[in-house]
Amino acid sequence: MITAADVTTNASDALNYTPMLDQSHQNTGIHPEQALVDAGYCSETNLEAVRGRRVTCGTDTFMATGRLGHDEQVPPAPRGCIPKDATLKERMARKLRTEPGRKAYSRRKAIVEPVFGQIMTCQNGRRLLLRGADGARGEWRLLAACHNFRKIFRHVGTAGLAAAIA
Repeated sequence: MITAADVTTNASDALNYTPMLDQSHQNTGIHPEQALVDAGYCSETNLEAVRGRRVTCGTDTFMATGRLGHDEQVPPAPRGCIPKDATLKERMARKLRTEPGRKAYSRRKAIVEPVFGQIMTCQNGRRLLLRGADGARGEWRLLAACHNFRKIFRHVGTAGLAAAIA
């Protein structure tokens, strides 16, 4: 299910980490337990926000710190204590290299990425047809809502929808 959707004019997602999690909380009424975000979100500001979100909201974030080559494997986490002078980016990279970090982030391929593929193929969402920020945002949110309705329908069927309406 898509819990937050937006369109921005920013080339990078770095400015969207906090707004997307806030929108998800506003739309669902709960803070996500886990956030799996790609390297486009990685910035010093977001890495500091990750720490704050963990404390205030309980959201455990796994943020990629860079890209791997096509056949490159994630190196194992070094043994021992984390150095006290490690930067936030180094700490996040180390977190992703742990067994729980690799497991959690690998789920991103099965949770997040298929949504974009389904919107592109099932809903012909390769290009937005409406122009302007408001038009593009509205069209993208409509595509997200249709994706969610499709998921709900597959899960409950017509009988479940009829029962929900009654």
